[in-house]
Amino acid sequence: MAKIDADIHGEMDRISQVLTQRVRILAERYDVAMPELTKRVANLETKVEGHLKAMGFAW
Repeated sequence: MAKIDADIHGEMDRISQVLTQRVRILAERYDVAMPELTKRVANLETKVEGHLKAMGFAW
């Protein structure tokens, strides 16, 4: 019984660590708010348009 108990606790610890790591990854992924991302995209679009115009592209 002690072996089974130890195995179960070991598996629970392993699963807990995996879930904790997954939560950390998701927290990092969604750390930046949508308004900030939208602002960054708008700034990058402006830069790209400027580069394309400098290269002679027109649309």
